[in-house]
Amino acid sequence: MAGEERKKADDEPDYKKWGVIVGTISGVFAILAAVNTLTGFNPLKGLAPTSASQTTASRPLAVTSTPRATRTTAERATREPAPTTEEAVRTTPPARPDFQVRSSQWNGPCNDNACSMSAVFRNNGGTGSGSATFFVLWPDKFSYLAQCSVVLPRTGENDFTSAGCIASSAQLQDYFRTHRGGSVRLYVKTES
Repeated sequence: MAGEERKKADDEPDYKKWGVIVGTISGVFAILAAVNTLTGFNPLKGLAPTSASQTTASRPLAVTSTPRATRTTAERATREPAPTTEEAVRTTPPARPDFQVRSSQWNGPCNDNACSMSAVFRNNGGTGSGSATFFVLWPDKFSYLAQCSVVLPRTGENDFTSAGCIASSAQLQDYFRTHRGGSVRLYVKTES
């Protein structure tokens, strides 16, 4: 009787044998796809060849990734690559202002108490503000008798601004008392 069953199985056409094999494989893939859809676990993930070596026809259709709507944020972060842009955006910090003294002058003669000074500045850097310090110098050495500082207003690139202040000190007053008709020098320093 066993011989008859074996003979009967051998007599079946090949297409029926292949149908059973294809049906079994399809059933396994359907179960794997259902497990993947419900849990997000893909047991075939490490077995599949890379996408560069697969052709569209050879890729399994039944095994798919979890639909986007049901993924958690953590799953999206681990499974989806970050979007790439075609152009890298470079951000450069704005240029700092760079004030240079274009001209300086006394605003009238110095008196026994103080000296009034002003200057014109050009911003050779980016838009912004800065500061200037005016010095009343000894006539024969580079040390000062008095100083005053002023904030330079916000100025655009390559624009001009002017500022001034009045410098006074006990040392300056002593100098003019002991050197009647004496002269002093003016020096301006900027900081951006």
